Amino acid sequence: MRNLTPVILQAGLKEALTEGGIVEAHCVEDAKKVGNIWQGNWRIYLRLGDQTALLVIARGLEPREFKTITGLVSFGVELGLTTVPVPLRGGDKVTWNHDPEADSRS
Repeated sequence: MRNLTPVILQAGLKEALTEGGIVEAHCVEDAKKVGNIWQGNWRIYLRLGDQTALLVIARGLEPREFKTITGLVSFGVELGLTTVPVPLRGGDKVTWNHDPEADSRS
């Protein structure tokens, strides 16, 4: 099992998923509809065993934040998810389950 730091980059997140990591989407700010777009604030965490790491952007190790549901769902699809649940209230979180068979079908 890998030893996690408190933060992880996207490439490490994808690799950890193949090692049995669990991705959680956390809603930081309530979602609201603005025009035709649902906006809010979401962060991604990786759990591997009893360790947790926050997804960050490489430039400054700042948390990667998703501001729209479209962006969040697109990111889930990039990770290989076939179903992407989205928490809508601040403080809520959902678990994203990676389907390894989906990788072999694409």
